[in-house]
Formats: sequence, C-alpha cells, structure tokens
Amino acid sequence: MHDPAITIILSRTQTKFGRCIRKVARQQYNHASVALDDGLEEVYAFARPNRYDLLSGRLVRERRDRFTMGNGRPVPVAVYRIPVTQVQAHWVRATVRTMAEDPEYLYNLFSVLTYPVLKGFSVWKAYSCVEFAAFLLRSLGLLGEEKPLCSYRPDDLASLLADHLVYRGDIRDCLPPTADEGYFAHPTPSMVTQGLWSLARIAKRSVSAWVG
Repeated sequence: MHDPAITIILSRTQTKFGRCIRKVARQQYNHASVALDDGLEEVYAFARPNRYDLLSGRLVRERRDRFTMGNGRPVPVAVYRIPVTQVQAHWVRATVRTMAEDPEYLYNLFSVLTYPVLKGFSVWKAYSCVEFAAFLLRSLGLLGEEKPLCSYRPDDLASLLADHLVYRGDIRDCLPPTADEGYFAHPTPSMVTQGLWSLARIAKRSVSAWVG
C-alpha cells in the first residue's frame, strides 16, 4: 500500500476553450484535476459536465474519455504526487466528494474569462479548476499565502510542484480507459435551461464580488 498523497494532474485539453486559454495566457497547461486514489480512477475538477453545455460548470468527476474527446486523442499531462498524512488524505476525499454533491458550487467563469485584465477574482462557492487545486494545497499547508487562489495559473502549480513530478507524457498511459457517456450526451432543452440558470447565478455572484 502506498503512503497517502494528494495527486494533481495538469493537462493540455483538446477543447477550443482549452486551446484559447493556453494561447491567451501563454501557458503550457490549461487544466488542473485532483485524483483521490493512486490508480487515478477517481479524478475531479471544476469543469463543464457536458461538452455542449458551456455554462453549467461545476465540480465533476472526470474520466479518460473526456480528456481524449472520445477518440483516443493524445493529451499531454504532468502528474504530481504530494505526500500527506492519513488525516489530510481523508480530509481531501471528504471535501471533494461533499463539494461535488453540493449544487451551490459553480465554475468561476467570469474570473477565468477576465483573467488577462483582472488577474482573477474570488467568488463565493465558485472555483476554476486551478483555483480549486490551489485551495486544496493551501488548506493542507502546501501552498503559501503569496497571492490569492484565483490568481494561480496551471504553470504556476507546475513550477511549485516540480519536486513532486512522477509522470510527464500522454494521459492515455496513466489514466485507466474509462468512458464518460454523460459528457458526450447531446444537448436537451433542460440542459439549456440549466445552463442559463447557472450563468445567471455565477454572474450575480461575480457582480457581488466586484462591488463588495
């Protein structure tokens, strides 16, 4: 049995949004995920639950099919394994699973979209994928207080976690070949409605963050 650890996966996702983020921010990676097990079978991140739903981002469980877009496409990743105590590992698992089941948690969309100008801003119960990874690391005492969580970028984590790198290469060689049928489901009227509702909620919270 391996010693307890928190695993961070940085990736170059193949979506148009991911490529746009890398180009604008001049980053090697654009996405961050957190794995709760050594086999990388239980992986979570703040992202959209469906590829066609651009507005309903939240904490979701990710499978390899999502990264490879269902067609076996190569995806460059860097995997970091940071040792923690048994108590810390239990806290991470409990926190991630609780937040994944809480519909109040949303993707910090407007912070990400305005990052080139505003450099990120915090929103109640909302995270970007990188912001969430940074939140877990800071809560465990593994990340300093030098700047707000919302200001971290994927390559920042790559530099900070360099000593904990355990793998760099294609995601197909480190994540088990699991499917994610929900991610590829075709859009429905209810999905559109839910997306617009999520957009309204995160917009309201973002405005409150700006004026507060």
